This record gives sequence, C-alpha cells and structure tokens, in this order.
Amino acid sequence: MFSRHIFGRLLPGFAVCPVLLLLATNTFAHPLPDSIARLLRDYRIPVSAVSIDVRQMETGRSVLSLNSDISRTPASVIKILTTLAALEILGPHHQWETRYLADGQVNKGVLHGDLVLKGGGDPFLTAEQFWKQVLHIRQMGIQAITGDLVIDNTLFRLPKHDRSAFDNEPTRLYNVGPDAALVNSSATNFVIQPLDGRVVVFASPPMAGLEIENKMTLSDGKCSRPGNGWQYDIRRKDAKIIASFTGKYRRSCDQYSFGRSIVPNHEYTHRLFAYLWASTGGVFNGGYRVEQASRTARPLAAHASRPLADIITGVNKFSTNVLARQLMLGLDTPDENNPATMEGARHAIGDWLEANNLSMPRLTLDNGSGLSRQTRITSGNLGELLQHGWRSNFRAELLSSLSLVALDGTMKKRLADSRLKGRARIKTGWLKGVRSMAGYVNARDDTWYSVTLLIESGAVGYRTGNRIQDALLKWVYDLPSR
Repeated sequence: MFSRHIFGRLLPGFAVCPVLLLLATNTFAHPLPDSIARLLRDYRIPVSAVSIDVRQMETGRSVLSLNSDISRTPASVIKILTTLAALEILGPHHQWETRYLADGQVNKGVLHGDLVLKGGGDPFLTAEQFWKQVLHIRQMGIQAITGDLVIDNTLFRLPKHDRSAFDNEPTRLYNVGPDAALVNSSATNFVIQPLDGRVVVFASPPMAGLEIENKMTLSDGKCSRPGNGWQYDIRRKDAKIIASFTGKYRRSCDQYSFGRSIVPNHEYTHRLFAYLWASTGGVFNGGYRVEQASRTARPLAAHASRPLADIITGVNKFSTNVLARQLMLGLDTPDENNPATMEGARHAIGDWLEANNLSMPRLTLDNGSGLSRQTRITSGNLGELLQHGWRSNFRAELLSSLSLVALDGTMKKRLADSRLKGRARIKTGWLKGVRSMAGYVNARDDTWYSVTLLIESGAVGYRTGNRIQDALLKWVYDLPSR
C-alpha cells in the first residue's frame, strides 16, 4: 500500500543500486524489439538503464515489460500524475479566482491608498487576462492610484524560491517558481524580425522600465539557425532594465522569438501592472509591497481563471513547469486560513492514489513538474496510472491535453512522415541523462495501448532518446491484432 512516509520524503543524491540492476525484471509477452535493442547498442546505453511498460488498454494485458519495477527519474512525464490527480480531485470545471481590493477611499476617480492584488493561485493568469482585469478596474472609474500595488500571495506558504538552484540558469522560464499571485509566468518574450532593411527587436508583453537597446544589423546568407550570430545582455540601470542586443541577423531569416524571466515574480507583476495602467490612460507612480491584505481593504473586482481542463493543455502539451507546480499546490485546496504547501499537496495526491487502489511504494514526488532529481517512479506504476486514466470519467480531458504526434506540443516535429501522425498522444520528458515518455498509441488495427519508456543513463541525449522513443512508438503501432 501507499506509504506516506516514503511518499513525502525527498531523497537527495538517490541512486539505483547496481545489484538491483542485475536483478531487473524482464517480462516479455514480446521480446525486446530488435529496433530498440540495436539503438541501445549503437548509443552504448545498457539495457539495465531502460524501463519499458506497454499494455493493451481494453484488457489491461501486459504486452512488453522491461525493468518495470525499477524506480527512475521520470522528468516531465510525472506531469501526467499531477494533471490526472487534479482532474479527479478538483474536476475539469475547476477555476481559480483573482481578486482586487481597494485599501483607501475612492473620490472623484482617485484611489487614495493602495490597490491590492489578492492571488488565488491561478496557474494561467496570462498577460492578456491581466490586461482585461486592469481595464475592468479602470472602467469602474478609477483614474489614479496614490499608493502602491500590494501583492497578497498568502494563499501559498512556500520557502523562498531560488531560480538558480537547479542548473544555474535563473532566467530560463522552466526555473520560475510558483506563487499564489503569479502573473504570466513572469515571462518576457523577445521578438527579433527583419523589416524594411533593418532589424526590429521588441518585448512582449512590454513592462514599465524595460528598454530595448538594439545594435543589431542585417547580414546576407542562408538562414540556418536564427539564434546564431547575435547576443543579448540584461542589466539594470537605476530603476530601468536594459535589454541590449548586438550582432548580425540574417535577412533571410523569419521572425525569431525566445522567452526569459528577467526579474523576480513580484517585480514583474508590478512592472507589467504599471505599464498596463498607464497604457489605459491611468496614473500610477507607486511601488509594490508583498504582504497580506489589510482588514480595511474593500472588494473591487473578482476574476475567474480558465477551467482546469483548458489549463492542463499548457501543462502537458507544452510541458510548462511553473503551471504544473501551481496546479499541484491547488490540490491542497487552500483557503485564507489554511494556505497551500507542497507537503500538503503531496499528501493530497497520496490520498487520491490510495483511494483508487494505486499502490506506488517506490514513488517519491517533489514538486509535480518533473524539474527534479528527487522525483522517482517506476514504468510499471506509470503504466498503472495510464490504465486508470483510460478508465477515468475524465479520459477525454486527459487525452486532449497530451501532445499529438506530428501535430502539436512537444511532439509537433516528430514522426511527421510516419503512419503514426495523429495516432499517438504522448507526454515527453527531458533532463540531462534522462529521456522519458508516456502516453497512448492507437495501433494500425485501432487497438489502443499505453506506452511508457524511462531511460536514465549518462549516455542518453535529447536526440538519441528521441530516436529510441520513436522506435518504440512505431513498434507499438505495428503490433499484430490479437
């Protein structure tokens, strides 16, 4: 049965014992496919570093099982657990609420005091939705705010997040931490585009105090990789953030964009709010404070998020880590008197597993996103999870959130010339030394199978892992009718 002690505990530096690898289980209704065995030899990846679980969905029959009881790092594949648990615990209709309060009197269009943004844990409060919320407050007749923007994020109780801790890449979007008042995942998208003999660079969304210093020039030649030939740098100058771009951009290249998080979450929210408020003609020169709303603050407006069924598409198809973290915290069902914690969220998932007779004693869960070296699960447990998802009342919502092979998400550019196009729904995962996938395949005879592949080896890379994944998907698709 489920062990709450093991489940809630993190195991830093955990490694699979070599003895366990020698005793690995190899149960084949089919032998290990030659196409996969050959690739493993070519890439010098030991069979002991690979776990596979393939099952027929209607019968639950095991078709292929390799090392399926060995606990491994799943990377982003663990998002399937987070999203399926959320669908069944909260329901696909679930929404989060962001509220605004006025801490001061409104007189003749002026709020004499602070505007409070009270975060409700919305995983997907985008810049567009935030703009609509700001516009709503302006349309209420508030022209100016004399005080500050107060950010109340007390619905989550979390330790301070270090964006550098995982891989020393603090501006990468996958390293953004969760926050009950998170806006637009703290993301700034920089866009580079040739236009009328020059290079245009802009930020989307803009924010107050962000300036683009564009020293890029156009060059001739074939566009091989749009990201080559130029550099960028982010620096602070007084209250400004300067994004400096230098180098050459090929005029034959189309528009190129990339996302970064260049300031902390709360500073981002304040700068974006200040820009949006000014863009609607409002006056705001205040700073920001992060604290619980005052008892004297009065409600102004409330805005519901998109439903959970829509949000999990961003979690699974595009493997957005901070959305998964936010979603997992929501499973702790927080309120003003009981803020959400990761420990509470882990217990909520554990209770859900136990209630559904999903015994996973080797599971170790960290933050629900897969950006973790501590999270561990077996391919057999993932196979059981996929079987449960297939039988769930919310199977349609789960399947629609997974990437369609050759059509969208992280699988958009994979297997485009194969018969698998549009016939497999897959979640992929990637960390250095880890390549994983899990999902469903509709085989050529219209039989549905679940497929799980976990590779944990210093010899596996992103592209080599892709080739092994593709080989397994093709093999499952071609399984003979039974």
